[in-house]
Amino acid sequence: MLEPSPPVMICGPLEKGIRFAFDVGVPRDIVSDTGHANGTRMRDYGGFGDPASPKNALLVECGQHWERNSARVAWQTLWRFLRTLEVADRAAAEREIEENVPPQRLIRVTDAVIASTPAFRFAKTFTGLEIVPNAGDVIAWDGDQAVRAPYDNCVLVMPVPNNVKTGLTAVRLGRVETR
Repeated sequence: MLEPSPPVMICGPLEKGIRFAFDVGVPRDIVSDTGHANGTRMRDYGGFGDPASPKNALLVECGQHWERNSARVAWQTLWRFLRTLEVADRAAAEREIEENVPPQRLIRVTDAVIASTPAFRFAKTFTGLEIVPNAGDVIAWDGDQAVRAPYDNCVLVMPVPNNVKTGLTAVRLGRVETR
């Protein structure tokens, strides 16, 4: 991630991807979305995006690239991924895996906010996964137009606080789902 933000596992819209993310078990936040406006992710090509195919894929965003915690998240995700797929020695994986991790939660993306002017700016500093409590609360300004939360408890997924480009995603909006 180019900006400081909590790590997320992006699993796609299919139930098989959501189950896989919960099986891996980290990071805490699982984001289910239908794709990316800026282009297709590798996770969505071919059998990965086909609900009838056994092929499955996940994308983990570990945090800002140079932060020490990003490396820890990457290693924890890798060891858990290998253990889940049973392609690593289980005892070796168990030695590497940290056990005291928070329970995961699923955030289902409902909307993408696309900047329509070069004057897009957030109403305050957001780093990601903040919950906007009330429908109608102002999240950002796109020129003179207010961008408002469409529903209560709206989660901001990976906001782009700097250098938002016209026509590109500034933030995705989601809901926490119970499982």
